[in-house]
Amino acid sequence: MSATDDRAKIGRMLKISDLQVFYLAIAAIFIFTGFIYNFLFFRLFNIKVEQFFTLQDYLSSSIEKVYLIIVAILFAVVSTYLARYIMRDRHKYQHHRFVAVLLYCIPVIMFAAGMLMLIKYKEPSGYFLLSFVMYAVSDFVLFKKIFKGNHDSYSHYFYFTGFMLYVLLIISTVVYNRDSVLHEPRHSLKNYQVHFVRDVSVNPDNCIILEANSNYFFFYNESLNKAYVIPKDGISYIETNR
Repeated sequence: MSATDDRAKIGRMLKISDLQVFYLAIAAIFIFTGFIYNFLFFRLFNIKVEQFFTLQDYLSSSIEKVYLIIVAILFAVVSTYLARYIMRDRHKYQHHRFVAVLLYCIPVIMFAAGMLMLIKYKEPSGYFLLSFVMYAVSDFVLFKKIFKGNHDSYSHYFYFTGFMLYVLLIISTVVYNRDSVLHEPRHSLKNYQVHFVRDVSVNPDNCIILEANSNYFFFYNESLNKAYVIPKDGISYIETNR
């Protein structure tokens, strides 16, 4: 075998290795997010999630949440990058005064909208708006005060604020789903009827399904303020209401 063939073989091995590292990193992000979300969410209902979840369960439960969070982070990072670029070259945009006004007004409007949603309308979606405001303010302070407006230097460290937004969005999702369970009308949450097997001594009438994984269903009884973990073989069937 020639040296050229050896180099080509090594190159193919490196490419395969890089792909494996990439897939492992993506899987790790999904599993980590699934664990953090479920750990925080179920602790609010006094359930120790580590006793009932497997790695596959963490991965499965996080797919939708990670997708939405990553899309939100990409949107936020691109938006703040463009804002920093405009601030760096603001002399080019002096004749577009509304651009500068817009950069400062958007976080203020989002903050006001988030507080209004939380205080007046009791709408937990306001937590997401406040998360973006905290991210934008932190990004601005780091860029202007710590890095003195040096766009090139700050571009190597913006992932710190990106990670902060990632954590804030996970917490916001937990609070949003908790408030949905505790404050939403039961008729909008429970459009089904659960039938347990005879051995399960739990009244299903006031039980709301929190989540389900490969082996268990998680219920919350609003009237008793109590959570139940029922194995799947303890459920006869679930009937949906029309």
